[in-house]
Amino acid sequence: MLILGFLLLLLNIPILLASLMHPKCFWKIKQSEDKDGDLKTGCVFFPRTVQWPVDKKYFNQILNIQKPSENYKFAVALAFTMDEVNRNPDLLPNKSLVFDYYEYNCFNVPQLYSHSRNLGQEAGFFPNYYCEENIICILMLTGPNWEASAIFLSLMELWKPQQVIQLTYGQFHPILSDHEKFPYLYQIAPKHTSLVLAMVSVILYFSWNWVGLVISDNDHGSHFLSYLRRELEKNTVCFAFVNMIPINMQLYMSRAELYYNRIKASSTKVVIIYGDSDSTLAVSFQMWESRGLQKIWVITSQWDVTTNKRDFMLDSSHMTLAFTQHHGEISGFKNFVQTMNPLKYTDEYLARLQWMNFKCEVSTSNCKTLRNYSSDVSMEWLVIRTFDMAFNDGLYDIYNAVYALAHALHEIFLQQVENPTKVSGKGHGSSCLKLNALLKKTQFTNPIGHRVNMNQKEELQEEYDIFQIWNSPHGLRFKVNIGKYSPYFPHDQEFHVYEEMIKWTTGNTQ
Repeated sequence: MLILGFLLLLLNIPILLASLMHPKCFWKIKQSEDKDGDLKTGCVFFPRTVQWPVDKKYFNQILNIQKPSENYKFAVALAFTMDEVNRNPDLLPNKSLVFDYYEYNCFNVPQLYSHSRNLGQEAGFFPNYYCEENIICILMLTGPNWEASAIFLSLMELWKPQQVIQLTYGQFHPILSDHEKFPYLYQIAPKHTSLVLAMVSVILYFSWNWVGLVISDNDHGSHFLSYLRRELEKNTVCFAFVNMIPINMQLYMSRAELYYNRIKASSTKVVIIYGDSDSTLAVSFQMWESRGLQKIWVITSQWDVTTNKRDFMLDSSHMTLAFTQHHGEISGFKNFVQTMNPLKYTDEYLARLQWMNFKCEVSTSNCKTLRNYSSDVSMEWLVIRTFDMAFNDGLYDIYNAVYALAHALHEIFLQQVENPTKVSGKGHGSSCLKLNALLKKTQFTNPIGHRVNMNQKEELQEEYDIFQIWNSPHGLRFKVNIGKYSPYFPHDQEFHVYEEMIKWTTGNTQ
C-alpha cells in the first residue's frame, strides 16, 4: 500500500508542482531614447586568476566609469559572479578570479570588421611574447552578438593561435557550434531544443489556429521554420504568412514596405518573431510597433531590449508573450551593486539597466493591484516591494560561464598540486589543450540548483517561463510570469498557465 501511494504521488508531481509554483513579476523603466546604433554590438572580457584575495573594492574600482553604456550590465553581472566565486572556500583556494573593464570593452560589428582588416595588414602589430604570472591559457568571454564573438576570436588567433579558450553568452547560434572550426569555443546559452514545443503548447492552449511568422533569412531561421512547421501541422495550425527578413540592410530596405503590408493585411492576430534581436529583423519589429500594428507578438527573451526602445499602443489589442529559460532566482545582485556606490546606483538607475524582482503572488494584494491598476502604479510603490535585480538569459549565461571556468580551473590546479610533472605539459598550446579537455567534462550544480553540463554534444531539454509584457504610460514596463513549460512533465501536462495573471486588452483570448 505504501509503494502504491508513492507511485500515485509521483504520477501527480506535475499537479503538485503547479500548485506550489508562484508567478514572478518584474518592473523596469523604459529607455528614454531609441538606440538603433547599438545594433550588432559585442563585448569581450578576459577572466584570469591571481594569487591574492580580491574583495568588492577591486570590482568597485574597475567598474567606476563616467558614462556606463547599455552593455554595462554584463560587466556588473561578471563582477558579481566572480565575487561570489571568490568568497566560496570550496572553489579556487588561495586564488581569485578577476577581469579588467574599460569603456571600450564593447564594439559594434562594423568597427570590428574594420579593426580586423587593419590589424591583419599591419605586420608586427602583435608582440611575440606575453608576460602574465600563472597564466595557463588565455580565457575570453564574449557576447551577446554571435558575429562579434567570431571576430573577437579571429583577432586573438592572429596573436595567440590555439592558445585561447572562449565562452560566449547571448543567444545560441549554430555557426558557432562547428566544433572543427571552433574547437575551443563554448556557447553557454541553451540550444532551445524545446522552444518550438513550448510555443506550440501556448498556441494550442489559447486555441490559436492561424499564426504569422517572421524570421531571419538565414540557416538559423530556416531550421526554426522547418521544426515549427512540422509541429504546427501535427496540430492542424496553419501559417497565415511567413516573412523571411534578409540579413543585408540594403536588400531589406528595398523590401521593407512589402513585409509591412503583408503583416498588416493579414487577418491573424498572432505573430511569432524569431531571430537575432540586433539585426534587420529588429529594425522591422521596431518599425511595425511605431506604426501601431495591432498584433499579439510571441518572442524570445533577448527581444526584451528591442521592445524596450519604443512605446506600445496601450489602447490597441497589442500583447507580447516572451519565452525565457527557466531558472531559479539569484539573490544579492541588487545589494552587490548598490553597496559599491549607493548614491550612483539608485533604484531608478538600476531599473533602467535591468529588470527588478517584485514580490508578487496570485493570492496577494500586490498582484491584484498590479494587474488591475498597472497604469497607475507609481515607482515609489514598486521600490518598496522590490527585493532584487533579475538575471535575464544573457546575464545567467555569464553566471554559469564563470562557475564553469572556476570548476575547470579548480580541477587543473588540483592536478598540478597532486602530480606537477604530469600536468606541466610542453609545447605550443598545451595548457589550453588540458583546460579544454577538462571543460568538456565539466558538470556541476550551480548555487541556485540548476544542473550545468559543458558537454556541447549532449542536447538537454530546456524548461521555459512564459511572460506577458505590460506597458504603462508613465514610462514603466512590467514583465509578469503567466505560465511555465517543462518537457519533463507527462504528456499533455507540459504547460501550466496562471490564468489569474493574464491581462487581455480586448477582454478575451481570441
